[in-house]
Amino acid sequence: MHKLCKRPTTHCGVCRQSFHRLPQIRRPGRRESETNLDVRRKHLSASGKTVGEVHIYKCTLVAHDYLFFTTKGFRETSPSTYIGNYALIYAINRHIQTIQRNASGNKPFYEEDMGKVTLYATPATPSKTNIVRLGAETIRWTNQAIIYFTYNSVNTLSQTTEVTAENLPQIGKKAKHPPLNSFEFFVIGGEPSGIVRLGKKQVPCRIYSKRLSLESIGDGVFKPSHPVNPLDLESFKPANIQSGEIVLQTPPLLVNSAIRGKHYICRDGYTEYFIAKPDARKYASVNLP
Repeated sequence: MHKLCKRPTTHCGVCRQSFHRLPQIRRPGRRESETNLDVRRKHLSASGKTVGEVHIYKCTLVAHDYLFFTTKGFRETSPSTYIGNYALIYAINRHIQTIQRNASGNKPFYEEDMGKVTLYATPATPSKTNIVRLGAETIRWTNQAIIYFTYNSVNTLSQTTEVTAENLPQIGKKAKHPPLNSFEFFVIGGEPSGIVRLGKKQVPCRIYSKRLSLESIGDGVFKPSHPVNPLDLESFKPANIQSGEIVLQTPPLLVNSAIRGKHYICRDGYTEYFIAKPDARKYASVNLP
C-alpha cells in the first residue's frame, strides 16, 4: 500500500522501487462463458427448477436375504421377475412416519400415501451385470434362479391340517429370490439410503446409487429404460402405447415398451437413459424437474 495515495503497490524485483499495481482484468474464460450447463439451466427455468436442484439416481438393489414377495398365489406363491415400484417407494421413504404401518389389513393406502412421499422410484428389473457390490468390495455374481420352499401347516399336537373359516393356504410352496440377486431402478427426488427393508417380510436389502445428469425433458414417443407403471403417468391412455409387453401383476407393468409422454433424458457419462416422468399431482411432495 502506497504511503501517500493509499493505492495498492508492488515492488520491482531488481531495483526494489515501489510502483502502483494496476487492477487485474479478467478475461472471460469457459467458466464465465455460456456452457452447456447454462443452456440446460435456461431450458429448465420454465419449470421453476434448476439443474443444481435436480436429483435423479440410477440405483442397484442387492438382496441380503431370501427376497420374497407374492405376485400370484394359486397352490404356490411366486414373485414376478420385476419388483413393483410401490414396494420400493415405501422402502426408500422410511423417513416419513405417517406412511409406515405395522398392520394395514387388506386395504391398500396407495392414494393416500403417494402424495406424502419425497422420493419416487420406478419399477425394478433384474440386473444383467455379473458384478455385485458388497460394501466397498465387488464380487462376481450373476442372478440365480428362483428357489422353492415347501410348507405344510400341520398342528403339532393333533398332527392334522387345521381347517379354518378363512381361505388361507395350508399346503404349498413359496418361491423366493436367492440372496445377492440384484435389481436396477431409478429414483427421482433425492438419494435413497443404503440399507432398506423391502416388502411386508421386511427383507434387508442394500441400495447403491449413482447420480445422473439431466440432459433435457422430452415430450413424445420414447423407449423407457425401465418397466413402466401406467398408473403413475399423467393423463395416460391406452392409445399412448406404441408397443410393449404387459406383465400381469398388481399394478400391471409395461416392459420393452415404446410409449408417448413426458420423460427425462439422462446420462451417467457413458449411457443415455430415458425415464418416464411421474404425475406431479399424484406425487405432489416429490421435487420433480
